[in-house]
Amino acid sequence: MNRKHVVLVIAYVGSLAIAYWMGVGTSPVRELTPPVTTAGSATVLPTKEKPEAVSRADDAAEEGKAGKKDVRMLIAKARLEFATGMGGMMNIRGMLRAIAPIAELDDSQIQEALAEVEKTVREPQQKMMFYSLLLGQWAETDGPGAMKYAQAKMEKGSMFNMGMTMSVLGTWAHRDPEAVWKWWQTEGADDGNEQTHRMAVSAVFAGLAANNLDAALARVGSLDEQSRSMALNGIAQASSDTAGRQRLLDRTASLPAEQRNALRQTVASQWAMSDPEAALAWIHSLPADEQKPVRDSAAQMMLMSKPAVGAELLLEGAEDKDKPQIYDRVVMQWSNQDARAAGEWLTKQPQGPELDNARMTYARSIAQRDPAAAMDWARSVQDEKQRPDSIGTVYQMWRGKDPTAAEAALNAAGLSAEQMKTIREGPKAQQTKVPVVLNNGK
Repeated sequence: MNRKHVVLVIAYVGSLAIAYWMGVGTSPVRELTPPVTTAGSATVLPTKEKPEAVSRADDAAEEGKAGKKDVRMLIAKARLEFATGMGGMMNIRGMLRAIAPIAELDDSQIQEALAEVEKTVREPQQKMMFYSLLLGQWAETDGPGAMKYAQAKMEKGSMFNMGMTMSVLGTWAHRDPEAVWKWWQTEGADDGNEQTHRMAVSAVFAGLAANNLDAALARVGSLDEQSRSMALNGIAQASSDTAGRQRLLDRTASLPAEQRNALRQTVASQWAMSDPEAALAWIHSLPADEQKPVRDSAAQMMLMSKPAVGAELLLEGAEDKDKPQIYDRVVMQWSNQDARAAGEWLTKQPQGPELDNARMTYARSIAQRDPAAAMDWARSVQDEKQRPDSIGTVYQMWRGKDPTAAEAALNAAGLSAEQMKTIREGPKAQQTKVPVVLNNGK
């Protein structure tokens, strides 16, 4: 596999993520199971798996190996493969077949391909992805030209601008970091879109750091506070291999505490995704007073890939006052990925009132799929003041699906008649009596 092809696929997947998954979880949610009604104990029943459907575009006819490439046909074939990613499911091999020939286009053919995209592609996400790929290639030889083209095609306030900006800056900054820095200071510092601006800072400093780590760190001080954070993020991203990571971590020892902590946290987060065992070993090698912020960053990433490990890391050394929030945080994220496993984990924790927020969160997360189990979790809340509210939340969600079953569960919940009456009435806007004030104030 040609390295250039791989880079293009990575760029494509990154663009897709920016376009579709910003702030949206894509992991399948598994239905989960109930705890028993006794406060403090729980059992979890088997779960159903959602079937997964993979959409695949038909393979286009194979191109001839001789002669000039038919750019129009290349774009048409790539559009077929790109369509397989529209719903969040990607046929990577198919995309490789479509993208690989695009990687071989020369400068004039890149211009031809951009014109073809402009003429034939109407769907905004697809257009952004084509622009990201082609402009990234253009930036290999002409960064300023590619950026000028990208800016001309950007729509004010569109989140798709980010894909184009990142693609150009990422390539250009690696090729000519000094030119990118000059451009950034003169005309690229702010395009009016805060999100695009933040990601652009990260891309610029990733390129600077890849070429000269010390020079990149020296320039961080010239930025405002928010931009400094994104710059440090970019510097950490540029040190993703073993040697680069170690060089950066060694360098952090002599940095101001703010920069040192920010870089270490970003490195720990990235490292936890690629090699969690090694990341954990490094974290535990730090002095005890330096571990917590780094541990939290790594744990947050692990909650997405290895939730049990992430949860354990968050609880490691946690003070009792912080545990209720940690339990709730773990369950909130984990139950969206695998509710059954999250429920099993919750039943294995020390069963005390510190779990109440997590129990209520878990009950809400499963109420639509398994209201009977959710009601059992709501009843397991130990705090006498919170339990009725938790039961009421599940009851209201259940009543819309099965009023008879919801009513029977409420009657068996062990609440007082007044509490059940309040729950049945549901949340109502309180009528505020406004006193009448006469003109004379009396």
